[in-house]
Amino acid sequence: MADITLTRKQYEALPYRGTSVPKGKTYGDIIGLLELHGIKDYQWTKYQDTDQLAFPVKFNYRDMERSFLVKLTVPRLAYPLPMRKGRGAPTKLTYLENESWRIFWWFLKSKLEAVEYGISDEFREFMPNISHALPGGGEMPLADLILEGADRLDRLNQLEDKRGPRIIEAEIVDDAKPTS
Repeated sequence: MADITLTRKQYEALPYRGTSVPKGKTYGDIIGLLELHGIKDYQWTKYQDTDQLAFPVKFNYRDMERSFLVKLTVPRLAYPLPMRKGRGAPTKLTYLENESWRIFWWFLKSKLEAVEYGISDEFREFMPNISHALPGGGEMPLADLILEGADRLDRLNQLEDKRGPRIIEAEIVDDAKPTS
């Protein structure tokens, strides 16, 4: 995931701007949050300079237990901070590590609490982050797969509209024998 460069307005409104809570403490808070909500099977990976959390989500649907893998990426929030004091000082795009981790903790906490208190369910909360394995060995977020399928259906409908209604001519054959 590329850095998310914040605008000045976003940076000034950032909830955890200048937080003194270091990444390591937030990491521990996230693990505690997962375990508090009964998620003990989780995995952290580092992929292209980003941290990713994966864990299975289980829920019942039509009397069957379903399980999906959720993958969440810690955002990389960045902002052009001045390199020295003074008006007109040059700026450097700076990764806001502690703020990024606190935002991620808040994001995960709100989703888990929405499920815990019955506001939503696991599938609806995490659907955009559910990974679906593709036949060739890759993977794609389930939401993207659904949107791609909807796009294909829309294109098929547009083709149908261009051709107009299909008229099928048929001859009616009555093989029924008359009854006396």
